[in-house]
Amino acid sequence: MKPSTWSSSELKYVTRIYDELHGYIGLTELESRVIDTPVFQRLRRIKQLSAAWLVYPGAVHTRFSHSIGVMYIMGIIAEKLAREGYIPGDDIQLLRLAALLHDIGHYPYSHTLEAYYLKMDGPSHEQLAKYIILKDPDLSDIISSSNIDPWEIISIIEGRHKEPVYNMLLGSDLDADRADYLPRDALHTGVTYGVIDLHRIIDTLTVSDDGSLAVSYKGLHAVENFYVARFHMYKSVYYHKTIIGYESLLRLIIEAVAEELDDVEAEKLKPNWVYKAIEQGEYPYWEDYWIHILLYKALKDRSVSDDTKRLIKLFLDRRGYKNILDLSYTSNTPMTNNDSNKLMGLYEELTKTIPKNAVIVFADSVPIVKEDEAVRVILPNGSIEWITSSSIDTIINTLPRYYIVLRVYVDPIYANLAKNQLVKNIRK
Repeated sequence: MKPSTWSSSELKYVTRIYDELHGYIGLTELESRVIDTPVFQRLRRIKQLSAAWLVYPGAVHTRFSHSIGVMYIMGIIAEKLAREGYIPGDDIQLLRLAALLHDIGHYPYSHTLEAYYLKMDGPSHEQLAKYIILKDPDLSDIISSSNIDPWEIISIIEGRHKEPVYNMLLGSDLDADRADYLPRDALHTGVTYGVIDLHRIIDTLTVSDDGSLAVSYKGLHAVENFYVARFHMYKSVYYHKTIIGYESLLRLIIEAVAEELDDVEAEKLKPNWVYKAIEQGEYPYWEDYWIHILLYKALKDRSVSDDTKRLIKLFLDRRGYKNILDLSYTSNTPMTNNDSNKLMGLYEELTKTIPKNAVIVFADSVPIVKEDEAVRVILPNGSIEWITSSSIDTIINTLPRYYIVLRVYVDPIYANLAKNQLVKNIRK
């Protein structure tokens, strides 16, 4: 995008909301109306970090506060780029609105329940966001009454806007989403690794000649800290062994409840129900509390097996599956077939003497630095390089590219038996 002169007036804020991370955040009339819709208020009842509160008691912050925070950061960046002539000032509201709505489609318990629906060929939260923007009775009316095209909002959220920089502002290594959730999650978990120099990063952001988001060389240290912070947060919070254990247990419970519970609420575990709920205005009341209501109903329902009820109590009483083996490591290459075969081999050995639903294997290849999404740096001589380029002296090139997570979890009843069995296999 070629620089242009920005002559538009600044956004007019009609109210303010106080955020624990960013302080007072101004809201335009359009943003205020969007936030007041039931489907957005729903985000107050969805925890940002799913089951992390079972490990970090303070991690009860919500998708609501995060979404407003992303909007705020997006606004600061957009205003800066508009002042410098890289984007039209009229698009600031568009970008802020896309940021505000980027998580509108998240499931109860976020990615935990989403994984269950994806397994059932259900929609992703991004697909739900698109449908909500177009079909939610309240939200669609508000957007249609503004001068903003809902399809343009969707294109930014989906990362296919005609202006590449717009997609990068909400979907790249250094985007407004990550710039909010890293320090916010660090604040609420008490894990200080996620602290970043946000304002320094924003101050050095710019647009390269080919229309891509970039940082000037003077912001290199702040960007390095951003990558290091994200790496440590992956290990300490997002893929914490106990948190992953409870999220995996909850998915196992949901699968069992979907098959066994003889109740109208169980119908909501069918993928097709979600679209219908959006159109009929039921979606706003489908959140974390609903999960717990479902579990309480299952505990009292005669159609639910005693084994499933015991698993539910394990989750609610925080006596979940035990992590008996952790083979996780860092690497410069993705997870190999040998890794997955090793885990499946362990699963097959353990389930010879232990019930299959008593063993959970978890494997994931978590990218730390994506070569195709890495930040671009404008060097003092004016040339542009990826931050991963060998021509830049940076600690980024010493970071592993992947965090390979390989774990085995076992029902506490069988934990000692499973450990002994693993020891025997190792000795062999």
